[in-house]
Amino acid sequence: MNTFKILNDINSSGKPYVIYKTTKGFDLFTDFSKKVILSDKNIINFLKSIHSNKKKIKKTDLFIGFFGYELLNQLIGINFPRQKTNHFPKGIFYKPETLISLNENLSFKAPLIENKNKKFKININRKNYTKIFNKFKKKIRQGETYQIKICTKYKNKSKIDPLDFFCRLSKSNLAPEAFLIKDKNYSVISCSPETLIEKKGRSIFTKPIAGTLKKNNKLNKNKALQYFRKNIKETKEHNMIVDMERSDLSRICVPGSVKIKKEKTVEEYKDLFHYVSLIKGKLNEKAKTIDIVKSMMPGGSVIGCPKISTLNLLNKQEKENRNIYTGSFGYIKFNGDMRFNIIIRSILNFKNTSEISVASGVVIDSNANHEFNENFIKAKALIDLFK
Repeated sequence: MNTFKILNDINSSGKPYVIYKTTKGFDLFTDFSKKVILSDKNIINFLKSIHSNKKKIKKTDLFIGFFGYELLNQLIGINFPRQKTNHFPKGIFYKPETLISLNENLSFKAPLIENKNKKFKININRKNYTKIFNKFKKKIRQGETYQIKICTKYKNKSKIDPLDFFCRLSKSNLAPEAFLIKDKNYSVISCSPETLIEKKGRSIFTKPIAGTLKKNNKLNKNKALQYFRKNIKETKEHNMIVDMERSDLSRICVPGSVKIKKEKTVEEYKDLFHYVSLIKGKLNEKAKTIDIVKSMMPGGSVIGCPKISTLNLLNKQEKENRNIYTGSFGYIKFNGDMRFNIIIRSILNFKNTSEISVASGVVIDSNANHEFNENFIKAKALIDLFK
């Protein structure tokens, strides 16, 4: 059965499904026997219930889904002031009974859907962004944080076909952590580039991304690398995030086993270049699934550092829930192996509203106008899908 027929059949069936990028193509998960909607009351029991010592497992012996940003904060004891919310679930995981491997050439016949309003509204304009930026700059000078990410949201009223969007996105801006969730009352389309956790046995790695450069006709990967190396602001930002994620890994790994395997390389995407490192470690024997999640999430590269004090500053400032944004999507296998990304470059469609959240980092050398523009660059590949 070819990919075109598989996608058309699953999309027309009305069944919920998940598509996740692999090294060779995509995995499609469906026929869910369980759907677990997470809250701060059941997340600990959910995480403790998955881990087992099974060594031989089927490909579908796993839970796949996402932790939202607010839930991950609450898991590590960080509370929120009252914020605006659309009451989207804090996390959802599925137990699939069917897994189908697909090639990278995703295509299907999309139905014609008229978007109600293609124009996006931003929740923080340039003037208000600059006020928040200056407030955080002051906090940096006072030593309360060294780097902090300001989240902005682009929203519109729209009824979309998420599979159509995801197929087009996979052709124009394929990313190593891309995924799609389509359920009866919501969808998530993502071209996330960042792997937060990949665990196999006792080996674990994380791939922090910190540094963004807009593409143009004169740039290539080598020139982008030279730009990052010479740019003091980008280098400082990257070093801080790498140090923080090394520290996060060290809390759950054998002492001395955490090493930088690839340092400061460049990855290329549709509209931008990213500055990337790779860190590996060996898990200590006592580390359980819940310990890994609490130590590594929320991912530091999309928050700032130090993690706890920066999260508290962010949550006091932000007036609206992040929902999925800067949470994590992935799977936990029944033998304890797992893979999770950081949810960025994503569209959440819920109650016929599409929401794209982005963030850029503020360090002592940052410029408010540059960071505001960088947010739009990050959102552009997704906004273009609505044209």
